[in-house]
Amino acid sequence: MTRFGYHGKILHIDLSVRRVWIEEPADLFWRLYGGGGLLATYYLLRESPAGIDAFDPANLLIFTSSVMAGHPYVGLARYTVAAKSPLTQGIGEARCEGPYGMALKGSGVDALIFHGQAAEPTVVLVEDGQVTFHDATSLWGQPVARTVDRLEEQFGREVHTAVIGPAGEHLVRFASVVSDRSYQAARMGMGAVMGSKSLKAVVLRGDHHPPVADPGRCADITERYRAKMRDNSLTRWQLDPPGFSAWVHLHGLDAALCTRNYQDSTFEAVDRYEAQRFMRRYLHEGDCPGCPNNCIKFFGTDDDIRYDPRAGAIHQEITGTLGPNLGIGDLDTIFRANVLCNDLGLDPTSLGFTLSMAMESAQRGVRSPDGPIPLHFGDSVGVLAMIHDIAYRRGFGDVLAEGAQRAAAHLGPGAEACALHVKGLELACFEPRTQTNLALGYATAPIGPRYDICEHDWDYDTEVGWEHTLDSSRTVGILQRISMAYLGERKVRNFKALMTLWSSADALDLCIFAGAPTRVLTLRDMAELLGAVTGWNTSSYELMRFGERRLHLMRVFNLREGFTAADDTLPARFFNEPIAVGRWEGVRLDYQEFAAAIRTYYRMMGWDDEGRPLYQTLLDHHLEWTVLDGHAGKV
Repeated sequence: MTRFGYHGKILHIDLSVRRVWIEEPADLFWRLYGGGGLLATYYLLRESPAGIDAFDPANLLIFTSSVMAGHPYVGLARYTVAAKSPLTQGIGEARCEGPYGMALKGSGVDALIFHGQAAEPTVVLVEDGQVTFHDATSLWGQPVARTVDRLEEQFGREVHTAVIGPAGEHLVRFASVVSDRSYQAARMGMGAVMGSKSLKAVVLRGDHHPPVADPGRCADITERYRAKMRDNSLTRWQLDPPGFSAWVHLHGLDAALCTRNYQDSTFEAVDRYEAQRFMRRYLHEGDCPGCPNNCIKFFGTDDDIRYDPRAGAIHQEITGTLGPNLGIGDLDTIFRANVLCNDLGLDPTSLGFTLSMAMESAQRGVRSPDGPIPLHFGDSVGVLAMIHDIAYRRGFGDVLAEGAQRAAAHLGPGAEACALHVKGLELACFEPRTQTNLALGYATAPIGPRYDICEHDWDYDTEVGWEHTLDSSRTVGILQRISMAYLGERKVRNFKALMTLWSSADALDLCIFAGAPTRVLTLRDMAELLGAVTGWNTSSYELMRFGERRLHLMRVFNLREGFTAADDTLPARFFNEPIAVGRWEGVRLDYQEFAAAIRTYYRMMGWDDEGRPLYQTLLDHHLEWTVLDGHAGKV
């Protein structure tokens, strides 16, 4: 039987004994589990024991595409890396743009599942579903770009690479997997899991794509997108240089900036983040094959040879987390730090909030057991030096390599309040007190706080939201604008729709920077593209069901690992400390209102008041096996 869009093959690779096998699940499996974090969570529940440490060889490391991703059309360049997270010890998921997603689908399989731990540093090469193992001893300790240079010399310049840097090798808990030198699968420590398996790189070679069902229709959808890009103000902002990394001086001010570890809401050097200042270091746009809207831009530093411009791809979060969050107003420091994060393999968001935890602790007079904390807000030189120390676990960097929660526990009394995390994952740099969709998402998402957990409240605000916001949002039941800071039942209703929609995109590795509800692709377009790639008779309803199923299954995984409803909260700062100045002066979250909103969300999801999916909810999504197999209790 000819499949369209996907191979129907899962490639298992046991690093301990160098054994390889291909699994070909039945067609029904693909209709239920699609890809991305949804598919990965299925395997993590089925094949990894409950309660293991994330660095245990029994943890699986999964690289996955989806039934539709990895083809040269709009929004299909993404892939997912998943494992149990060393930061949260719950479900871990990181998604990534760039060329590697196309290469993954071209490898001849839809997903790679790594078992065990290699006896020595190893490179795995995959081509047309075939695997070879190669010694990586000489690459161990090398930064990402230099490693890729060596891999291209060995395997040819046409290969695509997913590599860990020194941070992953040293099991820094927020280490990233970096593909094609500069594109990060950045959150939740997937690079550290890869390092724990002594896996230096996953190299893909060859073009063995399955056919798509209707290439003409796929091309038409892509061209329709291209024709409308400049008519959509949000997509145009992503498209034109300097792109979405230049947001601090605009949208950050409207919603209150994250400054100095969320102690302040304005930043005295905000004018240094104006778009024209970014353009002085602009190099070129990144490459998401087949997508007209290359959102990721590359920025250099200067002529300093310590900073490889090939590692200059910049994402949205780093500007906030390593800029105002650290009290740094020097853009060149941001660009240098960005290159270091990409080349050493560090998640910039977790890095930023781990550094700001240490800086605020020092400000409060907290001392490390080993002496004074060697960091302070605004210290550009110290930050760049500490990035190296964290990646190589040198000195105080060894403490910070554990992430904000564990590092604060090491520092002792006074530091814990400075560690801004949810479930062990460091917060994102977009203000939850003024954007309550984000507040609910940060608290309840099974993967912890992520800035793209759902569309931001800013977009829907009654005063500053995009003019086109409701055009496609009404298709998911969002009918009116609501103040970004409002918290109540009407906001929960919107949040559920928005989180489910982007969860469906994550389950299918469909890029949210192209999709509904506020960018060019509508929900109908997304479903049409799914059908055009796979040949399925599908619908927007089925698309949203993928999103719900992902959230339910990830919830089951976290419950199995010991999480409870009590973990669905935010740091005390956001309840106890109101914003001090500006438009949002006096705004804070109310504990009781927030708890009531979360209970409302649970019930709308078909969960009980403890956040446990009801048996009937699991049955509705063909997930009753999680109860029958003992992964979930029958509620």
